Amino acid sequence: AALWIAFFLCAPYIAPFDPETTNISDRLQDISSTHLLGTDQLGRDVWSRILYGGKASLGIAFTIIGISGAIGIAIGGLVAGFSTPSIDRWLSRLIDLVLGFPNMVIAIAFIGIMGPSITNVIISLCITKWAEYARITRGLVQIERHAEYITFARMSGASNLRILSRYILPNVLPPLLIVIIQHLGETIILVASFSLIGIGVQPPDPEWGAILLSSRDFLQTAPWLLIYPGFAIFITVVLFNYIGDALRDALDVSR
Repeated sequence: AALWIAFFLCAPYIAPFDPETTNISDRLQDISSTHLLGTDQLGRDVWSRILYGGKASLGIAFTIIGISGAIGIAIGGLVAGFSTPSIDRWLSRLIDLVLGFPNMVIAIAFIGIMGPSITNVIISLCITKWAEYARITRGLVQIERHAEYITFARMSGASNLRILSRYILPNVLPPLLIVIIQHLGETIILVASFSLIGIGVQPPDPEWGAILLSSRDFLQTAPWLLIYPGFAIFITVVLFNYIGDALRDALDVSR
């Protein structure tokens, strides 16, 4: 999986062609020694576009997970886990309110108001996904804060911030890491879905969903335009799911 991710991150160095350079005379070519995965309707190299599309899709997914995860973990751990009962109650209601609305509906509504762009896709998904991490983190922190070793830490005079950073976070990060990795595959599919319906990454920028959008009219005449980027999405999502399952089994102390 690390090699797969690095493969796409190195797209500027290994892609044989510029992903946005058109050549109408070479349009809709099949696999050849020059174009390893053929060309699209504008003569652009499909292999190069998939490489750059993977770089864009992974970059967007990592950004969304990083921002929403940081916000959710901060709210769920620092605020909800060690705040007063009234603040914890109101924050819990806010989290339930956000989780009560379908993520896709909120994200699509936000993008419809603000306009389609990469930035708005990231903001819309961060608005909806932070609550998931906040709820999980809050539950884990609530369990850990009543453990005996936390009681001993309080008796020794440790502050709430030290208890959270030195004792609780190291114990709650492993299960959070499993959730984050499994959500990476889901986020890649969401980003590609937004591009596929025309509200995500806009052509001619190469991104897996945008590549599928621009190729959907050529399913019968040039099926490779949809098969190859779809296969790249499939492999990436499966790899992240396998990593999450492997980490869950490795970190399961009851096994």
